[in-house]
Amino acid sequence: MRFKIEPNSIEFEDMKSKLETKFPEYTFKVRQKNFLVAAKSGTIGTNILLRKNKLIVVGNFPSMGPQLVFVLAILISLLLALIIYLIAFHPKMKKLEKEIGGYLAEEYQLQ
Repeated sequence: MRFKIEPNSIEFEDMKSKLETKFPEYTFKVRQKNFLVAAKSGTIGTNILLRKNKLIVVGNFPSMGPQLVFVLAILISLLLALIIYLIAFHPKMKKLEKEIGGYLAEEYQLQ
């Protein structure tokens, strides 16, 4: 979510304290200047970024651990899909390609 705000109309520390009061069940950590992370659990969180003219709230992993696990899972699944393709489908496709290509080359005297 993006919210347009008047320049410098929200103080970061004030926003942080109001969020901590309104949502005591969540933990809030300052990651950088004007960058707050709200964590509901180890894998559920929200990044809150306060800029001069806008406030940005984006759901995300609250720490690097789960984020790295998620990225690794995606990479592993892509590699697995590629391996399955190369083992199960690619050789059969190449065989058909050579069969059809050989016929067309012979039929139309192609080199």
